[in-house]
Amino acid sequence: MTAPLLEVRKLTLKFGGLTAVSEVDLTVQEGEVAAVIGPNGAGKTSLFNAITGIYEPTSGEVLLGGEDVREPMTRRHLVQQALAGLLLGTMALLATANIDTMWLAVVKNRAEPGFSAGAMAQEAVRYLQALPRIEPRVGRFFVVSGDGKTTLGTAKTRQEALVLRDALPPQPAAATARWLRLLALVVGTAVGVAAARAVWKRTRRTPTSLARRGVARTFQNIRLFHNMTVLENVLVAMDRHLGHTQPWTHPSRRLDTLLPLGLLGMLLALVATLRLGDPAGALPAILLGAFLLGGIAYLVHIGRRGAFSQATLALEAAASDKALELLTFVGLAQNANDLSRNLPYGYQRRLEIARALATQPRLLLLDEPAAGMNPSETVALMHLIRQIRDRGVTVLLIEHHMRVVMGISDRITVLVHGKRIAEGTAEEIRNNPSVIEAYLGTDGEH
Repeated sequence: MTAPLLEVRKLTLKFGGLTAVSEVDLTVQEGEVAAVIGPNGAGKTSLFNAITGIYEPTSGEVLLGGEDVREPMTRRHLVQQALAGLLLGTMALLATANIDTMWLAVVKNRAEPGFSAGAMAQEAVRYLQALPRIEPRVGRFFVVSGDGKTTLGTAKTRQEALVLRDALPPQPAAATARWLRLLALVVGTAVGVAAARAVWKRTRRTPTSLARRGVARTFQNIRLFHNMTVLENVLVAMDRHLGHTQPWTHPSRRLDTLLPLGLLGMLLALVATLRLGDPAGALPAILLGAFLLGGIAYLVHIGRRGAFSQATLALEAAASDKALELLTFVGLAQNANDLSRNLPYGYQRRLEIARALATQPRLLLLDEPAAGMNPSETVALMHLIRQIRDRGVTVLLIEHHMRVVMGISDRITVLVHGKRIAEGTAEEIRNNPSVIEAYLGTDGEH
């Protein structure tokens, strides 16, 4: 047997001491129209929010096609966490070493005149290791402690200062400082990795990741882009699927290829003229090279989508055609150029459904789509939902309008106070005593 398209197992969602959803099980088979009903405050929208990644469930699982909807750990995530840890560890090390004193030691009070990236790097390493350093002062060379606060000896020449520095016995204070800085580096790195991992855990299930997996939704409160046209609202949702079919070598994409190549040529020319033997001239060139390399990467990134070519015009035209097709499907083609805020309420509901369909979902979640509609609009909505199902999109909806629920649902789940009290077909739910009690109350409740 194939796995259900959506399976929710023992899902619980708590806000402090309030339990909005309590160990709810829900199964939606592919090709179904399923519904979740219940009184106000039953936890229906909270369940949707937990499924779609707006809230992270306290416990439980959400499976899509038999697979956990949370993104798995990848090498990219491991690298990101390691870099975050190293960044925080380095910051902790510099804070412990006193960045102001380090600047004086490495940049201002150096023994070597002029700029030398290699000498500065060596000075920085010696400072972080709390080793004695040499500072030129009024015609003499002073051997000072790593932080520069204690003078350990003086000499007339730098060579004599080097001999004096190397002959000094180990300094207890230096050993303590080294251990403290090492501890700061290790602890800072560990905290950084742990924090990055915690952020990753909290973002494994997000609306963006669910959209990539083929889950789209509408909201109880309409969330259109009110200052954009109806067509633009749909085009925004199509962005993730837009891409060129022509290869990079196609004549219509000439600029997409030439601009990154031009920057690459500049980078190669820079490398050819780089004065590797002169650190003073090499460092600025290296920084400029890194900047150019980043520019090449960015141009390649946006060039893949035809940002500079005429092919973009053809791509946008094809996207507009698809968006108009969706608007025709939901009955809004005649309003394509109207601002979305000027649409009647029922049309705004339809536009939100069209925008969700533009993401090409496998599963569409509708949160009270019939709210505020008149009877004729409600009947039209029922017909639209059936058409969506016939296009191969599975539908899960929340609805208070029982005519809609009973008329189109293959399976209905009933929530009361965050718990599932019944599940079945429309006929089974209609005759279920627990459901009747939850909606109508018992004879003794007056």
